[in-house]
Amino acid sequence: MKMGTILQRELKMIKSPLIKEVRGRGLFIGVEIKEDAHVNGNHFAKLLKARGLLSKATHDYTIRLTPPLVINESQIMEAVDIIKLGFKDLEKMNHEYA
Repeated sequence: MKMGTILQRELKMIKSPLIKEVRGRGLFIGVEIKEDAHVNGNHFAKLLKARGLLSKATHDYTIRLTPPLVINESQIMEAVDIIKLGFKDLEKMNHEYA
């Protein structure tokens, strides 16, 4: 439970105009992108994959993160850094598609 709390806390601190909500239970976490964006969860999942982080796009505007239960805090912070960079890429893509 502790690692899930850390991951959710770190994700909620990401400042992006595209984030609608971060929610989850334990390490099962969803990050929802605003529906009025010109990009969606599939775009974001592909950007994260290109940076080495696997996620699953669900319900068009949400990505699902399900890290292994044995993840440690430094690995969570590494994933959060990748997600931050992914949101910067997504913001650029959203601007290009506008």
